[in-house]
This record gives sequence, C-alpha cells and structure tokens, in this order.
Amino acid sequence: FQELLRHLPEARLLLVGKGESRSALEADVANLGLANRVLFAGYRDRDLPGVLAALDCFVLMAAGSDDSCRAVLEAMAAGCPVVARRVGALPETIVQGETGLLLDDDRPQTIARALEGVLRDPARARAMGAAGQRRAQAEFTPARYVDAVERIYRTVLDRV
Repeated sequence: FQELLRHLPEARLLLVGKGESRSALEADVANLGLANRVLFAGYRDRDLPGVLAALDCFVLMAAGSDDSCRAVLEAMAAGCPVVARRVGALPETIVQGETGLLLDDDRPQTIARALEGVLRDPARARAMGAAGQRRAQAEFTPARYVDAVERIYRTVLDRV
C-alpha cells in the first residue's frame, strides 16, 4: 500500500474480514503512520455486498482457505473490479483484462502498478466491474454448481 501511496497519495485501504494477524497489521499500520489511510472494517455479514459495491477495486493476493475464491466471486457479484494473484482457482474465475487483472507475483511494485492502472481509469474500472458482475451472475450460481455435480455423478455412474 505504501508503494501505491507514492503514486496516488489520496488512496485509502479498507481491510475487510477477521484475521489472526489483525493485531499485528494494526500495529504495523500505526508504526508506519498510515492510520488515517487504512481502515479495519472487521468481519462483515449482511452489509458485505454494499461494502464491496462501494469499493473502487478489490484485491486478493492469496487463493483463500476454500480455494474457490468465494471472496472474489462476492466482489465480482457486487460489480467491483478485481486485482488478484494468479493462484488457486483465480485464473478460472477472473478473465484477464475483462473482469479484473491477474498478477504473476505479489511484489509491492507489481500490485501498486496494477492498482494504479485501475484507479486512474474509472471508465475501465466500471467496465471490468460490470463484466465481472455479469460473469458471476451467469457462471457461478448454485444451479450451475448443481448441474456440474450431477454431470460428474452421471459420468461415474455410466462407467459402473
């Protein structure tokens, strides 16, 4: 985030979720003098879609504990453009340059460059967010998951 602030000093960072490292992160933020730039929102429940829709960009540099990247799907469903690392299921979820950006590494310079590109081009960010929302609503629905599981069962049963 410090790298991004060099180029976009007005940027703000919202950290959402409960994490075991929150205390350490809060201490780091305070020690770096970034308390007025970083907000810890904690775990969100019913208001999460609204929180995500209000973001200019969603960032995820890990695959997540479920490897399905539910957080990215939630951001896409809320119409938020995504910047993420090319790990786990993220390459199958995000369409590079269309619904978001996939990064090959998590170096601060790489992340800052990608974020700056999105944040400095609001029209592109809106287009990626809208495309991500359409993709999430069309491709990642409970009905689609049920259909996929049924196809797997049929394939297995046909072999028996």
